[in-house]
Amino acid sequence: MQYPGKDHHGKGMNRIRRYIFFACFMLAILIQPRVSAHAQSRATALSDIPQQINPPFQPGEKLHYKIRYGFINAADGTLSVEKSDRTFRGQEALHLKAEGKTISAVALFMKVRNKYESFVSTKTLMPFLFTESVKEGSYTRDSYVRFDRDNKIVNTNKGTFDIHKNALDVLSTFYYARSLDVSDLDPGESIQLYYFIDDKEYSMVIKYLGKETIKTDFGRMECLKFTPSLIEGRIFRRDSDMFLWITNDANRIPVKAKVEILVGSLTLDLKAYENLKYPMGTSMATAAKNP
Repeated sequence: MQYPGKDHHGKGMNRIRRYIFFACFMLAILIQPRVSAHAQSRATALSDIPQQINPPFQPGEKLHYKIRYGFINAADGTLSVEKSDRTFRGQEALHLKAEGKTISAVALFMKVRNKYESFVSTKTLMPFLFTESVKEGSYTRDSYVRFDRDNKIVNTNKGTFDIHKNALDVLSTFYYARSLDVSDLDPGESIQLYYFIDDKEYSMVIKYLGKETIKTDFGRMECLKFTPSLIEGRIFRRDSDMFLWITNDANRIPVKAKVEILVGSLTLDLKAYENLKYPMGTSMATAAKNP
C-alpha cells in the first residue's frame, strides 16, 4: 500500500495509519494478528470452534462507536446488517457494512473515509464476496475478494490464492464470532479462526478471560471478556494487550475494546444502537424461547 511518489518510509507510515484505524474500529478483527508458536503456547487450551447459535443480529441492526486515542476523540465507526438483494449461486445473503471516518482535529492530519462490505450466507455466515473502499488523505484503494469454497481458493484483484475451507474475511469474522456458542468455554481457553485479507490468509487465536461487569454509556453491564493474539512490530510492543468486552446477553454486542500500541492506547466504546434483535439485556434462555 503506497502513495504515488512516496518512499518506503511513506509506505510504512500509511500502513501504520491503516492498522491503527483497523485496530480500534474492527475490535481486534482487522489488525491482522497472526498465530505464532509463542502465541499458541500462551493459550491454556485451544478448543474446537464452538457450534453456531441462531445469529444474535438481524437486518436493520446498526452499532455506532466512538474511537479515542488517549483522551482525544479520533474517529466514528458504524457496523450494520442488511438483507441483500443479491444472491450467490442461488443462495440468499446478508449485506454487512463497516464504515469509519476520522473526526475533529485528527481529520486535519489524517482524514480517513473507509468502507468495508461483506456478503455472507444467511445460513452459515460464510462470505461470498468482500469489498473495501479506502480513502486516506490523497490515497485511495478499491479491492475485492471472491470466495470459491469448492476449490478452496479466493479470486482477488491481486490474483488467486489458496484458503482454508472455513476462511472468512475480516468483516464476516466479526459477525461469525458473535454467533458462536461460547457458553462451554472456561476462562483461559481459546478458539482459532481463519480469515483472508490483502493477499494472505491469517489465523487468529482468541482467548476467553471470563465474565466482567463494566461501566458503559448504558449503565453497568455484565460482559464476556476476550483477548486476541497480537504480533510485536510497528504497532504493538512485546507486552501489548488488546481486550474486547461483549455483552453477556442474547445480542452479543461488543460494547468496548482497548488496545495498547507503541505510544499510548486506543479505546472503542459503543455510543448508540438501532434495531437490535432482542431488547438489550435479554438472556440467552429467554431468547431461546423466542428465536
